Amino acid sequence: MTAAVVFRRVGVSFVIAALAATVAFGIFRLFPFVGTAERWTTDYRIATVTAPEPQHPDIVVAAINEETLSSFPYRSPIDRRFLAKTIEALVAKGAKALLIDVLLDQETEEEKDDELRAVLGALKIPFAISYSDSPLYVTDEQRDYLDEFVAPEWRGLADIEPDIRDGTIRFVPEPRRGHDGTRLPNVAARLAERLGVAIPETRRIIAWRGQPDAQTSPFRVFPSHAVAVLPDAWIAGKIVLLGADLSLTDRHRTPFAVAREGREGTIAGIVIQAHILAQLLDGRVAPEDRALVPLVATLALFALIGAALGNTGVPIWLRATGAVVAVAVLWVGAFYLFRDRQLLLPLIEPLVALGLALWLSDAWSGRAERQQKKFIQGVFSKYVSGELLQEIVKDPKKLDLSASRRPMSLIFTDVQGFTTLSEKLEAAHLADILNRYLDGGCREIWKFGGTINQFTGDAIYAMFNAPREQPDHAKRALQAALDIDQFSERFRAEERAKGVDFGMTRIGVHTAEANVGNFGSLDRYEYKALGDAVNTAARLEGLNKYFGTRILITQQTRDASPEVPCRKVGGVIVKGKSEPIHVFEPLTGTRAADENTKLYLAAFDLMKNADPGALAAFEDLCKRYPDDALAEYHLDRLREGETGEVFAMAEK
Repeated sequence: MTAAVVFRRVGVSFVIAALAATVAFGIFRLFPFVGTAERWTTDYRIATVTAPEPQHPDIVVAAINEETLSSFPYRSPIDRRFLAKTIEALVAKGAKALLIDVLLDQETEEEKDDELRAVLGALKIPFAISYSDSPLYVTDEQRDYLDEFVAPEWRGLADIEPDIRDGTIRFVPEPRRGHDGTRLPNVAARLAERLGVAIPETRRIIAWRGQPDAQTSPFRVFPSHAVAVLPDAWIAGKIVLLGADLSLTDRHRTPFAVAREGREGTIAGIVIQAHILAQLLDGRVAPEDRALVPLVATLALFALIGAALGNTGVPIWLRATGAVVAVAVLWVGAFYLFRDRQLLLPLIEPLVALGLALWLSDAWSGRAERQQKKFIQGVFSKYVSGELLQEIVKDPKKLDLSASRRPMSLIFTDVQGFTTLSEKLEAAHLADILNRYLDGGCREIWKFGGTINQFTGDAIYAMFNAPREQPDHAKRALQAALDIDQFSERFRAEERAKGVDFGMTRIGVHTAEANVGNFGSLDRYEYKALGDAVNTAARLEGLNKYFGTRILITQQTRDASPEVPCRKVGGVIVKGKSEPIHVFEPLTGTRAADENTKLYLAAFDLMKNADPGALAAFEDLCKRYPDDALAEYHLDRLREGETGEVFAMAEK
């Protein structure tokens, strides 16, 4: 391979990688629903491998729990005298600051309400109180009461906005303007402001704090009704968050829900506010907010890996192995880096970039392969049917450009992995092998009166019933295909014994009406068949690689030779068609009567009739004959919920 070719391949790989990475990046941004799996992988890492941290030294939670409520004559609103006494006790024990996550949106007992007003008005420490003017949570009357009870400088939004994509709490809400024009940050952000911390004016992702261990929460939590008897040291110098931690109310889904069940997967609103407050006070940045550079770098790397794998020309199993190894390294490394470095790498977007790059590289390689086959076709253009030459000598009128439509049988053959083989062999060696192979294949076709229509590299395209009429053309084509198969397998075995990895020959045979004649210009033309029948025969050859077969024929060809044993593949709907093509695999030697074939035919009948026993029948067949790729294909279909003998191909 010359330096120019190498540089060209490298350049193409970089272009393909850039395109694949850009498309993958755009898809996940333009279509947010596509990112569901990516968000899940992020949530899972947060839930399972967030690095452990000690309980926060400065923030504690005084929880109003079920036991607290059971001591009141009514559950809601929360007893205002209790709130007042609790706040006084917290201040007396030396609390540094206070966040009250209780919505004071309605009147209770006048004496108790006045008592709480007096306590709040006399507070000397920084504090913030939950507030809402959203019609989703408060009526106009409740909002007016809140405005009167909670001074503007105390107010912080109690609303915790879930991610609209899946209802998970992920964000610190950005400040907004209230109904009266006042600026309203989140309640934890309001307290942080009152403690002298500048808060962001844009929405940020919550940087969740890790737990010391599975049994210990990130923040010390104690019941609010026990404040009076708690040691002063538990509260002195601490920022205390006073709010509800109940079983059924004010609990929210968080990223931890993907790895925890039931109540453990949700977090009380007061604890979420504690996470937000800790983030703001400690200057923490969520890994997601630092993920753009790692994202772009990872997308670029995996797109390059995909492009490189696609342009190497190695067998598909090696490319698939390389891709799997790369993905495994990414996933293992991503979990390690998140735990130890808080570095968030994408896990799904790189797979899309890698897959796109592989596909684009394969398409580009296919283009190069077609160009190569076109070149070889010119070299071997002398290989035409001797019978066609005799017909032309007998009747020169056949050289005109007229055409006719007639029933025909068409054969397409192709050698698996020929392009890869051609890159490994010296030109002279390759020419010798290809000449001998094509010569043998042509002889089998000519033996039954077929016309070699075209060579495309290693592929042979032949037709029967033209230019000379052959009433039994379908029978001839099938016999020729069977003999080509026998020759090809012998040739393949001989070359492999010499150390040449010559691939299996795949053959497709179809019988239908087609247009045939001389097509081209006055100076250059070819005698060939055109039409849908030709396309069907070509597609039939290609279907072999999906079913693991070497020969496939259609119903029309099968009907002309009922004596040839076959097993049905099914009614195949190829891409771009709406009607199925009924496809068969002809059997040779003892295969027609062996146990494998009997079991397959029985299992196929069950599948055809949508019998529930088809799945078990194919499972038993594949267990007994693991090399039966066609049976394995139907087993995969059944496992995916398909049944019946008609099915669609996604690629052909």
